[in-house]
Amino acid sequence: MDRYQTLLEVKLLPVGLDNALRMVIDRVGGRNGDYFCLCNIHIVMECYKDHSYRDIINQSTANFPDGKGLVMGLTMLGHHVDFKVRGTDLMLRLCEYAAKNGLKIFLYGDTEKNLDALKERLDDLFPGIDIVGAVSPPFRELTEEEDAKYVNEINDADPDILFVSLGAPKQERWMAAHKGRVKAVQLGVGAAFDFIIGDIKQAPVWMQRMPLEWLHRMPQQPKKTFIRMIVVPKFFFLVFLQLLKEGRVHPKF
Repeated sequence: MDRYQTLLEVKLLPVGLDNALRMVIDRVGGRNGDYFCLCNIHIVMECYKDHSYRDIINQSTANFPDGKGLVMGLTMLGHHVDFKVRGTDLMLRLCEYAAKNGLKIFLYGDTEKNLDALKERLDDLFPGIDIVGAVSPPFRELTEEEDAKYVNEINDADPDILFVSLGAPKQERWMAAHKGRVKAVQLGVGAAFDFIIGDIKQAPVWMQRMPLEWLHRMPQQPKKTFIRMIVVPKFFFLVFLQLLKEGRVHPKF
């Protein structure tokens, strides 16, 4: 049985890519909009600031650690995790499975230009993949009429898996609000669309393991990367406080 771990009051399921793939596929038949989140330090710290957002994350079907920082945090707490689930990797594995097993895919988020490029790229990678629709919503809050239109468009296409790329925390809030309204299994994949089409270059494997992905991403998205990196020291300080609270560390004064 899969075992959840709690990091700064966020429930995480530290499983490998194969098990994460299995869990998502197992929910396809539910047809009730189950959603999965891929969490990194940024998301955990947003949960620390906003408990309503933390509730949304903790009410998901599962939260997979996406990022070496969370792996390190869990290891500090004694959980001995040595793997992570990257959103791009999980999306590609799911697309591969979908192409081989006749599952239907829907894409939600990003720009129309990038969605066109993504559909073309996925067609090249996985011949026979059935992408039944794609929506590029406005970069603002939707009206009720617009939202209902997109929900109907998604459900009419009857996808099995809905990939949501709106960025955190927007995409997690969107998935939670649409659980039960959309039928497909929902997966928030962050920047995976941009990684797959090459709009954002992925860090070499050795940088991912170090972890130095942020250093590779800094020249491509300097402002976004800087904002996310400045919370890292506070994150590890809070993990240390959790260690003290749980009685795992006994300081000498």
